[in-house]
Amino acid sequence: MLILERDFLLSNLYWIVLLALVALIALVYLVEFLLARHRMGKKEGEKAVLKGKEDYLVSLGGADNVLTHKLTGSRIVLTLVDQGKIDREALTKTGITGFIEKSDQLTLVAGNAKEIYSLLFPEDVGE
Repeated sequence: MLILERDFLLSNLYWIVLLALVALIALVYLVEFLLARHRMGKKEGEKAVLKGKEDYLVSLGGADNVLTHKLTGSRIVLTLVDQGKIDREALTKTGITGFIEKSDQLTLVAGNAKEIYSLLFPEDVGE
C-alpha cells in the first residue's frame, strides 16, 4: 500500500507542485486584496474638514493668484497666474482628491466640490 502511494505521488508530482503554486499565488493575491481594502477603508473613514475661505485661498497661492473660476460637476476649474504657489498637500487634507494641470488651468477634483466652490466664491453659486 505504501508503494502505491509513493508511486502515485511521484507520477503526479508535476500536478501537485502546480496545484501548490496556484494555491500560493491565490493566497498572495487574497492578502494583497484584503490589505488594499483595509487601506481604502481608512481613507474613506477620514472625513474631509472644510476649512475657512482664507485657508483655501492661501493654499491656492492667494486671492490674486486666481484669475477665473468655474464649477463643473465635481470639479473646480481655476485659471491661475502661477501654479507654483499651490500647496497641494494642504488642499489634499481638505478633501481635494485630485489635481489636473493644463497650461495655466488647474482643475481640483473633489466629492464636495460644490460646497468648496460655494465657500470660495459665494457670489457665483446661483449660476
